[in-house]
Amino acid sequence: MRCVICKTGEVQLTTVQAEVKVGCDRLLVPVEAEVCLECGEPYYSTEALRYLERVREDFARKVITPASVGKVYQVS
Repeated sequence: MRCVICKTGEVQLTTVQAEVKVGCDRLLVPVEAEVCLECGEPYYSTEALRYLERVREDFARKVITPASVGKVYQVS
């Protein structure tokens, strides 16, 4: 399959780190997606999107508490 964004790259199935936003928090979730080898555009399956939404909802309800990777600081 060719990429619909760049029109030149081939798409290949691989594992990516999808970023899920919950308020000011960001979750990095490993999921399988088809990714353009040229521009890097990911294409998620319906199952992968449902999984990402479930992770987002579980995090928002505090059902899951993943480990922190780092900190972000804001300078005023």
